[in-house]
Amino acid sequence: MSHPPRSRAGKVVGRVAYVGVLAIGFAIVIGAYFALGADRAEAGDCVDITVVGAADPDWRQVECGSAESDFLIAEVSEGCRPGYATVRRDSGLRLCLVPDVAVGDCLRVPAAGIEIKARCGEPGANERVTGVASNTTGAAACPPGTVRNTVYPEPARTVCTGPSAE
Repeated sequence: MSHPPRSRAGKVVGRVAYVGVLAIGFAIVIGAYFALGADRAEAGDCVDITVVGAADPDWRQVECGSAESDFLIAEVSEGCRPGYATVRRDSGLRLCLVPDVAVGDCLRVPAAGIEIKARCGEPGANERVTGVASNTTGAAACPPGTVRNTVYPEPARTVCTGPSAE
């Protein structure tokens, strides 16, 4: 049995509906890619802490060594070694973090919570990085004037800080 020929208007509506369904599917895939993109951060990537006051700070992935980069991801696991800053991924795993800092950077070190880079002279910028060494020798790696040193075993790093001069 043959079907009656479709009208020209019916063909146009069918094509528009087909293109519409494809566009919606494409938008869903693109949206999911960007929504889940932050959850793909892995060891060796860097992050910017965007919201500090929460029990579990918000973050976004950024280029290592940039002004926005607060931390290098040392490890992604269910729990981090003592002394490492941590934030949670959407999957529930933790990002174990070491500071991505250079000599001269200033930090906002809260009484409780996570330290982040801050512009020197900005309210709350209470420490300045005096040294960064790719080893775990602690105070021996720090220059005079260092008040605090923090050692991270993996990747091997000693971060030395003193009071912000400004």
